[in-house]
Amino acid sequence: MTAYTADQLADIEGIRAILDEYCLRLEVNTFEEWLDVFTPDAVYTVYGKDLEGRQAISDMLSQAPDGLHMPGATRIELNGDSAETIQSYSFTGDDPKFSNTGWYYRTVVRTPDGWRISRCKVKFNRPDKK
Repeated sequence: MTAYTADQLADIEGIRAILDEYCLRLEVNTFEEWLDVFTPDAVYTVYGKDLEGRQAISDMLSQAPDGLHMPGATRIELNGDSAETIQSYSFTGDDPKFSNTGWYYRTVVRTPDGWRISRCKVKFNRPDKK
């Protein structure tokens, strides 16, 4: 187990908070508030496509199905003003055919407004593809 300094523990808590906001804002806030968890030049990779910038992310994901995102276990690897994270998730769609599980692979960076996601790659759990 790694021993962390007080500053590193504060960073880890700040990162956990923005990762939690990613899921919560999809359900309880406006979509525009959800976009605020990203840097302006963020890259979001889903379905094999790189969406570059908040507008591209908004254009595709504003059409995503409604449902509930449940974040799971998270690994955070700090590297100064950035961190690499892996977080499992479960999504229960209002329409069950959209329900899925998987992992978010993210790069998070420190900004003047706090920690923000600069890269997010969604990897779906596809037992049929293993």
